[in-house]
Amino acid sequence: MNYLLHVAVVLDPHNKLRYVNYCIETIYGKNSEKGKEISGKVKQTLEDLFNHYKSKAEKTNVQNTQDGVFIDKSSSVGEMDVDLELEFDKHDDEGQDTKSEVEIYLAYGREKRDQTFDLLGWWKSNSVKLPILSKVAKHVLAMPISTIASESAFSTGGRVIDKYRSSLNTDTAKALICVQDWIRSSSVDLELYCNMSSKDIDELNEKMAEMLLKSKNSSEGPQKV
Repeated sequence: MNYLLHVAVVLDPHNKLRYVNYCIETIYGKNSEKGKEISGKVKQTLEDLFNHYKSKAEKTNVQNTQDGVFIDKSSSVGEMDVDLELEFDKHDDEGQDTKSEVEIYLAYGREKRDQTFDLLGWWKSNSVKLPILSKVAKHVLAMPISTIASESAFSTGGRVIDKYRSSLNTDTAKALICVQDWIRSSSVDLELYCNMSSKDIDELNEKMAEMLLKSKNSSEGPQKV
């Protein structure tokens, strides 16, 4: 199961985790162990993504801070002051509210459903409040997802070759291909062709193939002994 698809639903402010949990309960039943497991993995996947982006952002910020601070190499006092400042910033951040952006986002009320709602625009406008999670949303929601109709994926009705078609000789197959080209040409009434059933088309193909074979045999004439 690809939990990123569930995460994409959670990152829609219309839905969030509550909608995903509701769908899981509808499918697996309320308080089912399987449902709880899936729900937990969905939230854990989102938190793991957030922590990964957060660690990358922290490394970038530390590097930018170090690059932007001028330190007098001849003075050990200057180095000690910078180290103390960095340690203080880390200590001060830990002493503040420890709620992550994921928890803050999930605690927000859901947005009202609106067909004109701009999902990526919402995350852009909330990037100041949720800077890291907005980057996660930008990348997850931009993933291309291919979809296919279930009838096409699981139905083999139109792909089975019957005994008649599988036993065609080369000349007959060529004749049928030629007939198909004629039928689909602009000189043929396409509307009539589209209204024909598959059985009628097969009968027409067979008759045309017989005509072509008879014409070929008559043109060759009797074989000389």
